[in-house]
Amino acid sequence: MLASLRKWWKADPEVASLGAFHDFLAKQAIYASQKSVMGYCEVKTGNNRDQLFAEAEFRQALDLCRRESFAAVLADVLVLAYRLLRDHAGGRDGDLTRALASLYPVLLDAQPRPTHRDGWDDLAAPFAARLEQLRLDGVPAPGEVARTGARRILQVLPIHENHRRTDREAIEGAVRFHLVAVWEAMVRQVDAPAVATALLREPE
Repeated sequence: MLASLRKWWKADPEVASLGAFHDFLAKQAIYASQKSVMGYCEVKTGNNRDQLFAEAEFRQALDLCRRESFAAVLADVLVLAYRLLRDHAGGRDGDLTRALASLYPVLLDAQPRPTHRDGWDDLAAPFAARLEQLRLDGVPAPGEVARTGARRILQVLPIHENHRRTDREAIEGAVRFHLVAVWEAMVRQVDAPAVATALLREPE
């Protein structure tokens, strides 16, 4: 009876193919980044929300923030993916980091191109270096991973610096909360052995 209940509550992982893995990563990064940004902006603007959100200049700054925040959080989500998949790489950690690093610009380019950018080339090499360093040093807990994306979000928020200089902890807290939720979803939904095998099978 208990075994049957456990099987019913713990469903099989839903993400077992590369296509499903790509979709999972993008959706999780979109959700975590947009919830963090919009939640902060809603609270920060308070009673002035409707007036501010109606201004074209603010909307343009918000769009830039949302696009850059997605890129930052996607990098953190890929770091979590490495954390999950590394034990299933069969000793091919270097190949796994290279596969995930090459996936980063692919996932960025799959989104509509932001008007303020010609591309994402400036982010690809630093992210590859970050993954390689984490391969050597080890990946910290999800809440610590989130600090990297949070720093970038704080830089691009559409709120004047004078009004957000004391908000670092609030932004970090929001991003950490959502990234921990991403990690829990990843552990629950991703078939790590299948996805690791598929990533390492792909031609370079």
